[in-house]
Amino acid sequence: MKSKKKLTHRFEPKHHRGLESRYRRRILPPTTILKSFGLKKGMKVADVGVGTGYFLIPAARIVGQQGKAYGIDVSEEMLQILSKKRLPRNTVIVHSIDGYSFDVPSSEVNFVVASAILHENDPDKFLRELRRIMKRKGKLLIIEWKKTSKFGPPLDERLDEEDVVRMLKRNRFRPVTSRSLNARYYAVLSEKV
Repeated sequence: MKSKKKLTHRFEPKHHRGLESRYRRRILPPTTILKSFGLKKGMKVADVGVGTGYFLIPAARIVGQQGKAYGIDVSEEMLQILSKKRLPRNTVIVHSIDGYSFDVPSSEVNFVVASAILHENDPDKFLRELRRIMKRKGKLLIIEWKKTSKFGPPLDERLDEEDVVRMLKRNRFRPVTSRSLNARYYAVLSEKV
């Protein structure tokens, strides 16, 4: 079954300061989350929907100079905000014109993080491109808004955890684990098969 979801909502760059708030760092600590889901030194990682670099910068530090960190986004405005930051040397910024094709070599990355963006895309098309850039047995960490959270995108655009697992399986990812991160977010870790 192919998804027919239309893009109806995208994050507004004018709200970018909220992505860096102390509250968000407390409820969604990027370094802790990335390490707990298996990101390690020497890996190649992609943060798709990089925004302000909330996950990218900690990911680049975790993988170190032996690794590489790609930050991918469709929003030129968000990438301009990101480019003003002091980024680790092992960071590569990639602008995706349509959100479904990334200037990243095939089978390049061990780990992908996609935080709060799967609900913004055609999931099948998006997951196919993630599959392309990932190495075999690479890990994909999807973080999404819970339907019960008062905050976030419109409720009708949010994805249930079970829906995400079905989408992953349909696109040849093997779900490894899923868990609640807090009252607002859940995470699903899967592996490319």
